Amino acid sequence: MYRRLIIIFIALTVVFINSINIESEDLNEDRFIKVEIKGEVERPGIYELKLGSSLQDLFLKAGLTKDADTSQYSLNSILHNYQVIVVGKTRNDLISINTADLDELIRLPGIGPGIAQRIIDYRKTYGSFNNLEELKNVKGIGNGKFSRIKEYICL
Repeated sequence: MYRRLIIIFIALTVVFINSINIESEDLNEDRFIKVEIKGEVERPGIYELKLGSSLQDLFLKAGLTKDADTSQYSLNSILHNYQVIVVGKTRNDLISINTADLDELIRLPGIGPGIAQRIIDYRKTYGSFNNLEELKNVKGIGNGKFSRIKEYICL
């Protein structure tokens, strides 16, 4: 009687140990994840990456367009199986003080046709602005006006 119980116990133990080994082998085989990327990327699609890959790894494989806005992402975040990443477009609604024409410049708060023309004249005389603060060299643009427009302009 005890022999049968011991044999049954050993048999169950062997079956249990084998099932653990099979499960761990399955986990080792699942070393890759599939992630989809679309939007402002050069090569949208589904990518197979190593388990533990980061968003930066995916961006390098897919390539980003010049208009890609990745500011909402942490490049070191770890990707998960079946995740979908959508890369948006950078807002291009800033007005370039180096290239804007009169009509574009007068859309800035507090900039009328006179100051807009002085900005254009300044560019013709001194060349492109090297930094945004240099805009204060234009007659009529002081600290206050610059503070109101700085979030709407770029070089």
